[in-house]
Amino acid sequence: MDNDAPKRPDVTVIEVPQWQGSSSATAHRLRAGARLLAGLLPAADRRTVGVADRAGAAALAVNARRIRTALEHVGGRFTVTIGGDCGVELEPIAAAARRYGDRLTVVWFDAHGDLNTPASSPSGAFHGMVLRTLLGDGPAELVPDRPLKPSQVVLAGVRDLDPAEHEYAAAAGIPTVGDPEALVEAVGDASAVYVHIDLDVLDPSVFRSVGLPTPRGLTPDRLLAMVTALARRFEVAGLGITEYEPARPEDQDLLAGLVRPIVDACRASVADLVEPRARAAWPAEFSEEHEGWLLRHTTGVRRRRSNSAVAPPAGAEKAVRDVERFYRERSRPVIVQVIDGLDGAGDLDALLDRRGYRFEAPTAVLTAFTEDVAAATENATAQVGIDADPAAWLPVFGELSAYTDSEAVGSQVISRIAAPAGFATAVLDGRPEGIGLFVADTGWAGVFCMAVRPERRRQGLGAALLGAGARWAAHQGAHRMYLQVEAGNDAAWRLYEKAGFTQAYAYHYRIAP
Repeated sequence: MDNDAPKRPDVTVIEVPQWQGSSSATAHRLRAGARLLAGLLPAADRRTVGVADRAGAAALAVNARRIRTALEHVGGRFTVTIGGDCGVELEPIAAAARRYGDRLTVVWFDAHGDLNTPASSPSGAFHGMVLRTLLGDGPAELVPDRPLKPSQVVLAGVRDLDPAEHEYAAAAGIPTVGDPEALVEAVGDASAVYVHIDLDVLDPSVFRSVGLPTPRGLTPDRLLAMVTALARRFEVAGLGITEYEPARPEDQDLLAGLVRPIVDACRASVADLVEPRARAAWPAEFSEEHEGWLLRHTTGVRRRRSNSAVAPPAGAEKAVRDVERFYRERSRPVIVQVIDGLDGAGDLDALLDRRGYRFEAPTAVLTAFTEDVAAATENATAQVGIDADPAAWLPVFGELSAYTDSEAVGSQVISRIAAPAGFATAVLDGRPEGIGLFVADTGWAGVFCMAVRPERRRQGLGAALLGAGARWAAHQGAHRMYLQVEAGNDAAWRLYEKAGFTQAYAYHYRIAP
């Protein structure tokens, strides 16, 4: 396969071999369990947090501070926290709650509710209090600065609640679900989910390497289906996998086939959300589906996104010859967009490589919180206006665009945008010097067509355009933003990273010989 293919988006693994929160007689195995779990993700950026060597709440507080420090250096990458006991999830979930606010829901996959307080806990072990602590009722030194609300919690696969936990969950209205459809419905209109998995959620008939095995659990297939259903509907803000006490080789084999698909599904959640919005924001003149493939063609437009095919999640090879026929009948090159990390992408890339398709245009998709972009660009001084009507904007677009197909793009693409669009123009000394296009769609806003006159670059116009676009997006109810940038565009990368954007995923194109 072509060795120039872009690296997959980074995944950071925070390995925390914490044992102090467990009531299990075999809690010492959690240290080896954390190491083995992290080893199932060899391509990840792996960071091991050293834990205190003593027991007690003070040790847990030390561990939490060390986890928080590790999280502060992740840099926006998708993060998987590996335990250790469930207490390792305090800081990752607290960080997600600070980041997403009330838009976050925590889905707690566990045999137990972990909803006890120090006063109600039969065992006194912290791993049975973690979720209640995140909700604001726990040891004072461990309660987060922004506790969750009960409406932000869904229990999944839970089947063993102590009486006090049952009473609290019922009074607080925390739902318990056991299938994918009910889970998605219970999460409701949240923007993002944090997925916590205590491996004792699995049924002990198939997996016994936990300290507290509990009958009537989920099968591995059901667990994967539930996590996948979440990832296809919501942005996954983070993932934690805990409580592995290795005892049987067959359990390690089971995890080897389960952990990677769970991580891949969660990491791909942003692509599943952004790509349909990006296609709607940059519509093709002709678009049709054929055996799961999306075939796009736009007369007169040279942009790859306007004239390329997108493969189905799996089984892409089934219709490759039909895809090739579609484009050749229209005298167009055969171009396939390959989204890295999605199900089947590696097989598709290998297939196209064998058929002689050349690799081209590695591109990153960056995302940011709208409020962060607005804050990062608030000192930009250039005057920027945003209109809903593209009439005055299109001539400037034609003048500043680096492409020769701007007239066709205006008539065949921009005129077809159905979602709310903001056409931004930066003005200096009474002259248009920079442009940007922003398209809002159900909580997200895309950034397109950013351009500044060469002689006006590095004067803050790009930041001013992004800031105006972020404020416009916020008025449209979009709390998240996305954009695409090619791998070699260093100046654009610097601008976007300074404005708060980080890489979420990547794609590239394959072009037939």
